[in-house]
Amino acid sequence: MFHHSIRGRKSPGSGYILCNKYNAMTFKRIIFAILSAVICVNAWAFGRIGHDAVAAIAEANLTPAAKATIEKYLDGKSIVYYASWMDNVRLQPAYHHTDGWHSASFDANCKSKVWKDRYRSNLGINTEMAKVENGGYKNMTDSAVAVSIKILVHLIGDMHCPGHNFFEDKSQNVYFYLDGDQKYKFHKFFDGGVFEKGHKWYYSDYVYHLDRCSDEEKAEIVKGSLIEWEEANARIMRPLYDIITPERKFNKAETLDFLQDMIQLTDNQLLKAGYRLAHVLNSVFDPSYSPKWER
Repeated sequence: MFHHSIRGRKSPGSGYILCNKYNAMTFKRIIFAILSAVICVNAWAFGRIGHDAVAAIAEANLTPAAKATIEKYLDGKSIVYYASWMDNVRLQPAYHHTDGWHSASFDANCKSKVWKDRYRSNLGINTEMAKVENGGYKNMTDSAVAVSIKILVHLIGDMHCPGHNFFEDKSQNVYFYLDGDQKYKFHKFFDGGVFEKGHKWYYSDYVYHLDRCSDEEKAEIVKGSLIEWEEANARIMRPLYDIITPERKFNKAETLDFLQDMIQLTDNQLLKAGYRLAHVLNSVFDPSYSPKWER
């Protein structure tokens, strides 16, 4: 089985109503929204539940000062509210330049390497951090600060998702089968399949079940620069390509073992992403927070 060092501890234990009176323009907007969701779904790292879980874990670990400042810029809303905002705007002209910020890229030795402009999460995070760190956000418009917060919330989640870590010598265009006949694609499995097959929790449940590390454990998880975080993630993701091979068919027993390991991996990645996101936001928005993140 595929094991990992940071393990979450286990505890015991939408529908839409539309008015029947709408005009043609409203109907067109509804259809456009549905089609947009279908088009974008494959780009969602961790899916909405995963992104919400990362943001919720981070929010639970924000200092009061950082939380208050952040919510001021978000018009009183939680960072969870905007956890998937980047996926919803990535194709808009004003944000099209961010489309390549959702993934990280590596060479065969798990070293950060830009071999496709599309895979540059560190560029996105560094771009926004350069604006807001060291009090820089105080010289920005409120709306610009809000955008930076939303981008950081999303990208730090993305960089921890197996489906958003790419290697120059490996392809994610791989199909495999669970229980012999349930077909999945590598990327789509980690965007949604692992949640469908896993806990089936609400995002808030991830905070309750996973956010149980000591202060010392949290400090260890948030150590390191952005590149160190990315390359550590890559070393975790790399063995997946030896497990998920083209057209592999997992029998029932193999499926159970595989799912246990992938659920554990996902839990670990969500937890690390949440703690690291909190560390980044505390470093930016709480002047008294120490030690601050050095990217």
